[in-house]
Amino acid sequence: MHGVDYERRLAAERETFAQQVDLHGSLPESAHRWSARHMLPKLNALGVSGIDHLITGEIASRAAGLDRDAVVLSLGSGNGDQELGWLRTLADEGVHNVRVRLLEINTDMQERAAKAADSLGLADRVEPVVADFNSWVADAQHDVVVGYQVLHHVLDLEHLYGQIRDSLTRDGVLVVHDMIGRNGHRRWPEALEVVERIWATLPAELRRNAITGAVDEVYADVDCAVDGFEGIRAQDVLPVLLHYLHPGFFLALGNVIDPFIDRIYGHNFDMADPAHRALIDQLGTLDDTLIDLGIVTPTRLTALFHPTPQPLRVHGERTPSRSIRNTEVLDPAGRVSFDPRGSDPGGLVRGAGVAAGRMNGVFHDAWAGRTVRFPVLTTADVASIELRTYVPEWMPYTGQVTVSLDGTPVGSIEVGPELTERSLPVRVPAHRTAELALSADWAVNPSDSGLGDDRRNLAYVLVGITLREI
Repeated sequence: MHGVDYERRLAAERETFAQQVDLHGSLPESAHRWSARHMLPKLNALGVSGIDHLITGEIASRAAGLDRDAVVLSLGSGNGDQELGWLRTLADEGVHNVRVRLLEINTDMQERAAKAADSLGLADRVEPVVADFNSWVADAQHDVVVGYQVLHHVLDLEHLYGQIRDSLTRDGVLVVHDMIGRNGHRRWPEALEVVERIWATLPAELRRNAITGAVDEVYADVDCAVDGFEGIRAQDVLPVLLHYLHPGFFLALGNVIDPFIDRIYGHNFDMADPAHRALIDQLGTLDDTLIDLGIVTPTRLTALFHPTPQPLRVHGERTPSRSIRNTEVLDPAGRVSFDPRGSDPGGLVRGAGVAAGRMNGVFHDAWAGRTVRFPVLTTADVASIELRTYVPEWMPYTGQVTVSLDGTPVGSIEVGPELTERSLPVRVPAHRTAELALSADWAVNPSDSGLGDDRRNLAYVLVGITLREI
């Protein structure tokens, strides 16, 4: 139904999460500091003491008026640890008529959830639903649906939202706690500009990458959606949802602060160090100010959505409409807010266009991974795209590269061994910003294939891309 690329991504997602016992833990102390100073006070002001309290409160309020079990659906429930926690909290409060359905495609996680439920005496309160939420068809009515850090993994949001809407009871609710920033969790240009200015002031010990172990001289604005579903349509989570359900409670926050409290760099900040604490607090305040001024848009959302219109509770002026980033322009002012040479230092993009953002999927030595993706700004009307590649003799196979603009394939190019030049006719008007993607149908990990020590997934060396003027 979805094709080879979808199946590859799905396999990668399954492999990533199959052995993860702790999905929501291991957050750095800097994240907890920011949450305590900049998220919880906003929740409290809206009458909510915390995320779990919001969820259990919505479940309890519906269970109280029913002579049957309140049915809760948890999307992408993983190991079920949070859901079992909700059931225990509700039981402590005297609420026992609750049944939780665990929608999760990963059978390893479903097995761990079943064992945990049995050990807690809650096996009769949970129901496994093994399904892919991109194709799941609702087979029951739900009083509460919970999307906890899962919607940014969904490719077919329209299908899922339609199933949720149709399965909710009339007074049902969708609880959302998720990411709504740019696809792949990248920074939009206006936010990246701020992050890079901050980055230039940080000492080396605060720029150490937890994945590579290296000190990153330049902030690595990595596209997390290249190989899997992480952030695959994050920027669509909110605007698409608003076509299906109505917000009642809405708190949007976070953006520039994200890189300093994530699992890659956040652990560098020692909250026992007064200077580090002060820096996180200052960045949190800066982040709030930039959002409130409308300079950047939020990347995080905690909200309630309903089948029918509801009175809206929001923090300040952070309404749903003000929390959606306008994707028609590079930044809200409609300008390029950075030097294109910083995005394409090797000058790989030539002719009637420039790289208007980071070239995700291209390594420092011009090797390309399976997918290359970056925004391009045309400087004149474009008639064709010329792609020049090099594949060394040791590469065991080659194949096709599909070229797409703004997610729509415009053609494929055969990439042969050694140096190859191919041209693809495509009309793009001048002064247009579009996302250019190059998707190879092959990639090789030299280390895994016995071809050397390089552990990267490589497809070809990108020699250059020329946008030919009409």
